[in-house]
Amino acid sequence: MKKMLLAAISMTGLLASCGGGFISAPVDVTAVNGFTSNWTRTNSQGQQEYIICDDRDTTVTMDVSWTGPLAKLDAYFDGAQGTRFPEGKLQTTGWFAPDTSGRDTFTYTFGPGMAPLKTSSGVKAQAIVINPVQKGTTFVTVTGYNPDGQADSVQAPGGIPVYDCGAL
Repeated sequence: MKKMLLAAISMTGLLASCGGGFISAPVDVTAVNGFTSNWTRTNSQGQQEYIICDDRDTTVTMDVSWTGPLAKLDAYFDGAQGTRFPEGKLQTTGWFAPDTSGRDTFTYTFGPGMAPLKTSSGVKAQAIVINPVQKGTTFVTVTGYNPDGQADSVQAPGGIPVYDCGAL
């Protein structure tokens, strides 16, 4: 009986050491290097700037850098920098095969009225109609996940201007 018990305990230890499971390296999202969109406007210095059109479909493409295996990327678009409000919008890539290239672009699409924004007066976006003045700014926090679901986040510098493009 003792031999049977010792054999069972030994097998348990052996199995636990063999099939424990693989733990992925952590992912570190290092930067949002920039963004583009399918809409631009000419700013006061005569330069083209990428914007989100609040009254049209807008596609935003972000250039993101990371180290480690990236298997999912979420972008949280919010009307206030550094905080999360219920009116924020989470866009995700969903899970993909781990990518260790360290840099790539990711594309997200907003329908009309879907970009959360911060207005300078603090008034809700639905309460103002400004033509063709900027309606507000959307800030972006990017969260990368490794294959095990461990996450790392970085906030994009500045924000993305939001306009009512019907007047542009």
